[in-house]
Amino acid sequence: MQVVLMAPAAPIRAAAFEQATIKRLVDGREVYIDGKAARVNEVARSGQQVRTGKSRAELLFDGRATGYLGRSSVITLGNACFRLSKGAVLVSGPQKACLGTKVLGVKGTTYVLTRADDGLFDFVVLEGQGYVGPEDGYEEKQDSTTSGSAAVAAGDPSGNTTYVCRCEVARFTPDGEFVSQGKLSRSQYQALLSLHTSGQSQLGKSSQIKEAFSECYNAS
Repeated sequence: MQVVLMAPAAPIRAAAFEQATIKRLVDGREVYIDGKAARVNEVARSGQQVRTGKSRAELLFDGRATGYLGRSSVITLGNACFRLSKGAVLVSGPQKACLGTKVLGVKGTTYVLTRADDGLFDFVVLEGQGYVGPEDGYEEKQDSTTSGSAAVAAGDPSGNTTYVCRCEVARFTPDGEFVSQGKLSRSQYQALLSLHTSGQSQLGKSSQIKEAFSECYNAS
């Protein structure tokens, strides 16, 4: 596939991010908004914290993206993204996250973001493509003139953006600085699945998410 270098795009202007709705409680009711027990269809807004204990939660970010907050996990909602301070979250749809001063963006993506006890982030792309770069960086562009199909071209000539493709995992520091990147292994896949679920059938009703997991398992 021909890759066409393109001129830098305009700086990213993040879509407004106002709220996340609790759509489902799984394995009990240990889900909290700012320390208070959360109810189904309750809304957490920008500046508020969503936390789980032994339970998990299905979220709907601004009516656009579905999220699955794992056990013992904490996210704080912001104006343009959410921040994960503990645990793990699986997201399907156009929802950004923030890693320190960097932005985690996505393109047609199902991804998992986890944070270890040492503060390092693991960003796993199950479907589509993701990137981590400066807030004023560049998004990917497409050129539709090559062989009748869209060819993806890196839009950040500075090299400060890390692109993560399907079934890859990239590690970042708490400030969002790149550490390492590679293909998702079979053992990493199994750990990821057990971290978020009690079995693949518990991943919610989205066949897209289940297929994304299965494809990466077969590719590992």
